[in-house]
Amino acid sequence: MVNPFFVAIASSLAILTAWGFVSPRGQWRVLAGWSRRTIEDEPGTASMVVHRVVSGVGIVVLVVAGASIYGQHFDLPGRVPSGPINQMWGSPAPKVVNRVFVPATSVPTSLVNQKVLGYQTMDGSIRDPNYLFSLANLQVKGADSGVGYVGWDPAAGMLALDSANLVLHLNGDSRCIPQEVVVIQGTATVSVGVFYGQPNPTDGSNAVNLANCSQKPSKSTSVLIPVQLASPLGARTVTALDGKTVIHAVPLVGN
Repeated sequence: MVNPFFVAIASSLAILTAWGFVSPRGQWRVLAGWSRRTIEDEPGTASMVVHRVVSGVGIVVLVVAGASIYGQHFDLPGRVPSGPINQMWGSPAPKVVNRVFVPATSVPTSLVNQKVLGYQTMDGSIRDPNYLFSLANLQVKGADSGVGYVGWDPAAGMLALDSANLVLHLNGDSRCIPQEVVVIQGTATVSVGVFYGQPNPTDGSNAVNLANCSQKPSKSTSVLIPVQLASPLGARTVTALDGKTVIHAVPLVGN
């Protein structure tokens, strides 16, 4: 919320600068004329021109500063206000892949590995952290008819998050969808990989383009993928499938 005192000060300055720009001599007479003995003591024309120029600059500065402050406190078109979700995952807020699946344990050869940027542990059974359940779901056209979208819809009244132990974050190629998630669970590490492919109807009509996905896409979609492990992550380290590249936890910030 914008400080009311700041608004009052800014409004007063705006009025003074606008007044000085429109009528610099009138402003001088009201604010400083009382200190002069005669009217002949008024500043000359050149002084009034300078006064008007300075007031004009002041107006521009106030407008720019006001627009910046407004943008920080209100949801302007095309802007997502800063908050805990944006601090954790970036802007715009990620979409949740609301699909239940059994993780694969081998790397698919016809799909494209998308880099996992981070993860967050959770306990879906008690909906902790709760904010995850307020995020919108990723919408995939034709998912019900089968286009290769990973897993299947959760049971009626449930969400994929309800059975998850962690969520994986990535910025996937917007032309493609997550089709396979590989999870290899060990005693000290959990290795994960998310594989994308272009939507491919069950008739195979887009099979030739299936792997046409970029690992560094120019247009990406931020997603969170809920993953159910055999047991909670605990002290285990999350890595990429090479077993060496550590994937870091995204810390939970303010509510």
